Amino acid sequence: MKVTLITGASSGIGEAFARRLAAEKHDLVLVARNEKKLHELCDELMLKHQIMAHYIVLDLTEPEADRKAV
Repeated sequence: MKVTLITGASSGIGEAFARRLAAEKHDLVLVARNEKKLHELCDELMLKHQIMAHYIVLDLTEPEADRKAV
């Protein structure tokens, strides 16, 4: 099974990619700043497409954001 990481997943093109790839049966790891939207999107996509979806709440514009994700 494919696992895809999508940044900016809570809206716009990132959300569109998440929806499209979930429909193609990719498991997802979604990254964005808005925890409520990420949580709701993960739940929706898991139920609708029978995939696994996880999320990370993170602002990638912040310095050293990559160190905060661990």
